[in-house]
Amino acid sequence: MTVALRHKPRIFALHIRCDNCLREVSRAIEVPAVDDAPCDADELAESGFMDTLGFRCRHCDCQIGRVIGVSQERSYA
Repeated sequence: MTVALRHKPRIFALHIRCDNCLREVSRAIEVPAVDDAPCDADELAESGFMDTLGFRCRHCDCQIGRVIGVSQERSYA
């Protein structure tokens, strides 16, 4: 009998600055637990995962934002 280990998805916080109104917002993203999933913020930045994400500022409705920081959230579960 084998024991299957369940990997939890990694949760990162993206810190984004709107190009129009220059307000900063944070957005939590969940990276699925797959074999080649990024393990830290550096690997997330190098991966193409963030290229598929869209952005729309909730203050001015602008669609252009810049990622100014990435942090990994702790999972207490």
